[in-house]
Amino acid sequence: MLFKLKALTGMRRNVALLFLDFLLIYLAYVMGMYFRYGIFNLYEPEFFVNGIFFSLFIVISLALNGTYKIAWSYSYFRDYWIVIRGIAIGFVAGFGIGRLLILFNIKLLTVPFTVSSMAAIGSAFLIIWSRIMWLSFINRRHHVLAASERVLIVGAGDAGTSLAEELAHHPENGVVVGFVDDSPRKLHRRIRGIQVLGDSTQIMELVEGFKIDKVIVAIPSADSQTLRKIFSHIDTKKIKVQTLPSMTEIIDGKAKLGYLREIDIEDLLGRESVKVDLASLKNYIVGRVVLVTGAGGSIGSELCKQIAPLGPGKLLLLGKGENSIYEIKQEISKQYPDIPLKQLIGDVQDKDRMEYIFKTHRPSLIFHAAAHKHVPLMEENPTEAFRVNSLGSLNIALMAHRYSAEAMVMISTDKAINPSSIMGVSKRLAEEFVRSIAENSATRFGIVRFGNVLGSRGSVIPLFKKQIQSGGPVTVTDPRMTRYFMTIPEAVSLVLQAGAYATGGDIFVLDMGEPVKISTLAREMITLAGYVPEQEIMIEYTGARPGEKLFEELVMTDETLSKTKHPKIFKLNGHSVLGEKEMEELVSKLELAIRNSDYAVLNGIIEQFLPDATARIKTGRDFS
Repeated sequence: MLFKLKALTGMRRNVALLFLDFLLIYLAYVMGMYFRYGIFNLYEPEFFVNGIFFSLFIVISLALNGTYKIAWSYSYFRDYWIVIRGIAIGFVAGFGIGRLLILFNIKLLTVPFTVSSMAAIGSAFLIIWSRIMWLSFINRRHHVLAASERVLIVGAGDAGTSLAEELAHHPENGVVVGFVDDSPRKLHRRIRGIQVLGDSTQIMELVEGFKIDKVIVAIPSADSQTLRKIFSHIDTKKIKVQTLPSMTEIIDGKAKLGYLREIDIEDLLGRESVKVDLASLKNYIVGRVVLVTGAGGSIGSELCKQIAPLGPGKLLLLGKGENSIYEIKQEISKQYPDIPLKQLIGDVQDKDRMEYIFKTHRPSLIFHAAAHKHVPLMEENPTEAFRVNSLGSLNIALMAHRYSAEAMVMISTDKAINPSSIMGVSKRLAEEFVRSIAENSATRFGIVRFGNVLGSRGSVIPLFKKQIQSGGPVTVTDPRMTRYFMTIPEAVSLVLQAGAYATGGDIFVLDMGEPVKISTLAREMITLAGYVPEQEIMIEYTGARPGEKLFEELVMTDETLSKTKHPKIFKLNGHSVLGEKEMEELVSKLELAIRNSDYAVLNGIIEQFLPDATARIKTGRDFS
């Protein structure tokens, strides 16, 4: 019933508008006749008949062109072109049909060309003018009724003008005082009737001069560098600021004003991602049995995704978590149904299980991504760090050697350099084991050291996203904390490339650009989410956690870098390798200490074999 009433109301409105347009067109016709002939006889029937038929032709053309389907409260420039098009078609049709009827001695439309053309032009002017006057009346009424915030919009492009129009229709949400734009072509000009008052350097002057209540940054395509530049000119303690997500994101339901939109990770890095030609890696992957440990993790699953299109003979997915292995198997199977996949559940430190897997499947290439990576958790569970990260890596390396695999690549971490955490120590020992085995093996071993990987499960990005979505605060350990970052795809590309370069236990690192301050990363994420740091979302500093460094390193003092074929991949030189007897002694002590949870012995191992490490297990703590 309600729908029928609304439809009836809309029909009545359209009929009234059509009748108004008919009168305006007839008025234009009368004016055309007057301007053409100066005076005419009002008692001449032909005069009225011509006017009626002329007006009908144009009104019908306007209706057929969709003029009466336009919601004029939300009209745009193109809507006025529809009016002009309808009038032009009606004028041509009416004049042409009128001349055709004259040939049959039917004088229904005998308007001279000069009169009809003047009437058409006058009709367009009067109809468009009527719409503009109506919109002006509506907007003026809204402005009178609404006591709104005064808004300054940064960005006079498509998004900014669309926002200005939306606020014009809903002034209760804000009245636009002006635009700010850095384009010289737009400065001090009017766009949609709103003046561009200045550039981004003048924002605070305009805020004070025009008594602005809110600044909206309406440049959804801007990268973090542009946003940083704009925000450097805004005192967020004095003025409320909002940012606008893109219209595409809003339409797709991915974002709305004030909601965390997807972060462009490469924008946050502020540099180009490393590109590796995956096609060149086919030579050593195509047709081979490839084993990925930790295949359900963020790095391991990406490895599987990048290896699959290279045509392996079989892809072995090894992991401890059954759900994650099942999920990556389903994803790979859907995209690459012809590649044989094997789901393998097991612990890399389980010697019997690993022996069975290597003996049964005989992998040619091994990418070892399985590890415990969470620094504070490993401080509380030190034996697990050594058991999985150190002895687990040793176990995989021994199997690779024993079953004559072509190559093995182990993923390490920058935390292994001068380690201050148990996790870093455990990964450093893993490096030592792999390099020692590589000395006397036909298998090509390689180690890749990573910085932090954005988007991984242990990364700060998911944590920051959750904290922003819940309204904050965003927790940062220390304002001085810096880290190297890379994306998951580029990290995995490096692992694959290292497999091609690996020879005898080489360690590879990536040129990761400048280190990024964690506090800066937090601010950028808050800004890109549509909030103002320290105003709408607070940043809270909690203090460095056990084992954390303020600054990470990529090389030790006795290591140097040399170039490889890839411009952003480097090989480390100058690091000594454990001897066979020395490694046997270390492994024996480590296994016994882990079995007995003897933290004093573990600390002794760190002191003896890793003199550069500052990490120690705090034996007074409860590790139960």
